This record gives sequence, C-alpha cells and structure tokens, in this order.
Amino acid sequence: MTKGLKIGLIGGGIGGITAAIALQKYGLNPIVYEQAAKLGEVGAGITIGPNANHVLNGLGLESKLEALASASPNVGTLHYKTGERLSYVSRGKQEYLKRYGAVSRLMHRADVYSLLLDTYKSNSENLKLSHELTTIKQNSETVTLKFSNGITDQCDVVIACDGIKSGVRDRIFVTEPPKFTGFVAWRGLVDRNLAPQVTLDPHFAAFPAENKLFGRYPVRHNTLINYVAVARKPSLSSESWSQRAEVSEVLSEFEDWYEDVVNIIRATPKDKCLRWALHSRQPMKSWVNGRISLLGDAAHPMTPFYGMGAGMAIEDALILARCFNEVGTDWEAGLNRYETARLSRANKMHIDSLERGEAFMSPDPKKRGQAPSAGLDDQLLYNANIVSI
Repeated sequence: MTKGLKIGLIGGGIGGITAAIALQKYGLNPIVYEQAAKLGEVGAGITIGPNANHVLNGLGLESKLEALASASPNVGTLHYKTGERLSYVSRGKQEYLKRYGAVSRLMHRADVYSLLLDTYKSNSENLKLSHELTTIKQNSETVTLKFSNGITDQCDVVIACDGIKSGVRDRIFVTEPPKFTGFVAWRGLVDRNLAPQVTLDPHFAAFPAENKLFGRYPVRHNTLINYVAVARKPSLSSESWSQRAEVSEVLSEFEDWYEDVVNIIRATPKDKCLRWALHSRQPMKSWVNGRISLLGDAAHPMTPFYGMGAGMAIEDALILARCFNEVGTDWEAGLNRYETARLSRANKMHIDSLERGEAFMSPDPKKRGQAPSAGLDDQLLYNANIVSI
C-alpha cells in the first residue's frame, strides 16, 4: 500500500529516477515528469564511488552493477609529458570493502541510467514523457504544474531534479547567475581498438599540468576509453556539457603531451567529442521553498574534478526517501529533514571540487602530483542508508 503524499519529480535523469526508485522502496508512488519524448543518456563515463554504491546496493542493484563493471583496481597521477608515475594508489575489491564497505566503479553513464530506468519502470507506470514544464505555482494546499502539452497536474510536494539549468530553481528560488570558472572541458569516448597502444594502468589516470588536465579511464570492461580534457581559457560556449566539438580543437591543446594522451584524442570519433564550459554557482543557503525542493545538479551543480556530481545526486535521492518515510504525510517536516541532512555536505563538496581543480592545474608541481582522490577519502565513507536524518 502506498502512502498518501503525491510527490512529483521534475526531470527523469539519474537523480530523478534514483529518487523515484528510493521513494518506491519506502511505499510511496512518485510521478516523474520528463520533458523529453524519449529517455537516454549521452555517451560518457561516470564515477560511482563507494558513497553512491552504498545507495545503489541498498536499492538491490549490486549484482547488476557488478555485471556491468568491476571495482576499479587503482588510480594514479602521471606526468603530462613523460607518463612517469607521480602517485599510484592500489585498491582492489577487498580493500574497498574493508575501508568503505562498498567499491568504486568507473562506468558508462548510459549503462547506469538504463539500469535505473528499467528498475523504476518495472515497478511503476508513473513516468510522464513529453512533459515540458511551463508553469509551477503553489499555495498552502498544493503545487500546480502546467506543461507545454496542455496537461495540468497537482502534487502535494514537488522535487526539481531538472539539472544544472533547472527551470524550477530559477523560477522559485533566489539565485545568482552562473559564473565561468575559466576552464573549458572536452569529453570523449574512444573505442579501445582504435588506441590499442595506450596503457590502462593505472585504471584511472590523471595527467595534470599548469592550466591543463587530462583524465582517462576505461569503461564497459575495457572496450571503451572515456576521457575529460580541461584547459584554462576564455569561455567558448554556454553552461551546457553536451555541445558538439571538433576533435582538432582538443588536439590543438594537447598535441605535445605524452603519447597516450595524444593517441586517445586522435582516436575520438567525430560524433563523440563534446565541449563543456565549466561554470560555477554560489552554494545555495536553502533548497526548500514551501512545498518545492531541489535535488542533484538543480541544487548543487559542481565541477567534475572529484567526479562526485552524480554521487551527490544519488545520495540526495535516498536521503529524500528516508525523510519522507519517517514523517508520513507531514511534507513540511520531510522537506526540512532532507535539507538539514544534505545541504552542508553537498555545499562542502561543491567548494572542495572547485579547490581540487585549482590544485590539479596549479603552478606548484607538488600539488599537481597528488593522487586524484587527494582530500576525498573521508567523504567516501558517507553511507546514505545509515547516516542520521
């Protein structure tokens, strides 16, 4: 039997679908409103660290995740010109389990999303596609949603899971406009057969230099190589992380780097290179306005230097569900508990990620030579299944 609150989730991405699954787990029946007519994720890599895996394990997905990707065995920092090891951290499955209670996986974003979507759809028909939100209004009793397809609906509570350019956030909350960080990133996905000479040890490798960074890791059982290349330069594009880019544009920035870096970039298919001008927003002081709240990138969009953006959204999702499970139909108490449990942690990761980017591309070689996860270790111990709410 489902509990009484009608909870609407605006956005059917990783955060929104994970929230829907988590709410289902606790007997609620959320409705997902997604503007796209067809769901899917762009081809890119995603880090599912121990903190995120705790959530997905708690949702019963561990065996399916394991079939998609094994635990990442090691990470390292390599010299951008020579490939020399500057740092190397070996951590197999048993070490991950002993230290964190869950493993870290480097995965194909579309694989993670498909698994989540199939899990949600197998238990619910409340997935509303082609629902582009045009108006959101609330009063003391309800939230009214109007969509471009002419449909109007009402919910007791609405959670905006609509990403970095959240329309709900910008309509309902007082926010500052995003500011360009000074970094432009390019993302690519390369068939391993097109770059057979590239070594994949360490499993995740960062090549930092002053004002530039290249990171790569394999996905889909080493059949694809995902990479992110970053350079400090004037803004080339908007805040979107999925604009098409020319491979030659990336190559011109890294053409004199270590041969593995160059070979990976050269092997990038024309339709698999994306540009992303990294913007940052001021951390928000509150995610709750009446019956409306925020989740994931809508609440805390962050730079990719710790690879924790998706993990934060996944954590949000389970904490949200746990809070509503605790309060029954007291929606106000549920939203307040959610914000109290999540806001300070997410804002800390937001700031820490910005600082990590500066360290990666610092003029100081010692800062650049640190392990990719330097400063992150304690944050990976977070387990959303059991933390106090």
